[in-house]
Amino acid sequence: MTQLSVPWGRDNLSIELPSNWTLLQVAQPALRSAGKDWPERVAMVLGQPSSGLSLPKLLAARRGGRIVLVLEDATRHSPLPQILDLVLREFRFARIPLDQVEVLFATGMHPPMSAEQAAVKLGQVGAALKWRSNPWQDRRRYVRVGQFAGVDVRVERALVEADLRVVISSVSPHLQAGFGGGYKMFVPGCSFLETIRCLHRLGIDRAARQLVGLNEDRNPMRTVIDRAGAALDAMGGKTFALQYLLDGDDLPAYVAAGEVLPTYRMVAKQCAVASGIVPTGPADVLITNAHPRDYDLWQCFKSIPNTRWAARPNGVIICLARCEAGLHGMNVPRRWPLGPTTMRRLVRLLGPEALAGLVTRLVPRLAGDAAFFVRMALQALHRNRILMVSPRLVEEIGRFPGLPLFADVQQAVEHADRLLGGPEKPQRVVAYPAGGATFPIPPAEPVR
Repeated sequence: MTQLSVPWGRDNLSIELPSNWTLLQVAQPALRSAGKDWPERVAMVLGQPSSGLSLPKLLAARRGGRIVLVLEDATRHSPLPQILDLVLREFRFARIPLDQVEVLFATGMHPPMSAEQAAVKLGQVGAALKWRSNPWQDRRRYVRVGQFAGVDVRVERALVEADLRVVISSVSPHLQAGFGGGYKMFVPGCSFLETIRCLHRLGIDRAARQLVGLNEDRNPMRTVIDRAGAALDAMGGKTFALQYLLDGDDLPAYVAAGEVLPTYRMVAKQCAVASGIVPTGPADVLITNAHPRDYDLWQCFKSIPNTRWAARPNGVIICLARCEAGLHGMNVPRRWPLGPTTMRRLVRLLGPEALAGLVTRLVPRLAGDAAFFVRMALQALHRNRILMVSPRLVEEIGRFPGLPLFADVQQAVEHADRLLGGPEKPQRVVAYPAGGATFPIPPAEPVR
């Protein structure tokens, strides 16, 4: 039998594949190591950006002005305290007092940051900074930027009123926006509830096209994000972006800084090269591991839409979800009247959109913030049979609505084999050990 090993926290998870399964591809990202000199490279790009003014020059021109640091939340892994130390060093050189600086965590609709989480993200160097999470439900805190492709964009007032916005974030594959990072830290990261919901609906492609890994010219959600971000910058103030691509140890392997769009696009291009995988062909079984985006249920689930295009229609996807923080505030029913088989039959009969509307009406708690998750899950279930392996979720909720949940990976493998016809039938298998940061390269769309 073939043994497959994937990252599982600080350890590895070993999977024994049945003898009738042929492992066609282990899709590993081509990430170079950051090396020990990555802090020097970060410090260098702050003073020598690829576009626009350097951070020291921007700070020198804004002594006495309002400065907002826009940072990633607890669901993202990066050495933020070390990076922040390098950034705040420039603040000290420019004699900018820290009480002039406010930190805004770009949580979008993620759960708000706790004091403990903020302390970890900011480290000792940022302990004195004022901080808060995006208050996405309080309409009074938002300013309208404009309407783009039917999305009414409202962003946190502090961004509009700031003399200088400093964005610090990683760039990674994103199931809807193509790639994370860039202006996505503003929209939806620091946007009003209805803006986020409308943007998410735009990012659910009803033609079932792959959106992860697509550039802005082919991705409707990214187009809105970039247009809205540019409109925000045109309203006043300056924005400086520090963007980076993380290696397998969550350290910045590629770094760029400067104006938002050119900086983001430079890093996104490197991300596409490092994380895009040429598929060997459609697989009967896709094993996708949520690593390194395995913090909570929502982050873990993203590995499915990230990689599901490597599986054939009606093939089986086994999602490995370490799910360190469990549900992390997601409002999932503990009891569900319909089993996985019935749910799949219904979604095939009614379609993902119609069934999502029915589910959210029957289960009111899913009609709000979880509605997007429901739609994404049903869209994936419409195309594939999905099994999820997560001891943490089995412990926390026991059953998962609409799809089988396993504490043991070998039980999931055996179940997948039965679904596909049993041990007498050969199966083609593809594995994505870092499905949270890897994607199959989508085919080019025909020119019309």
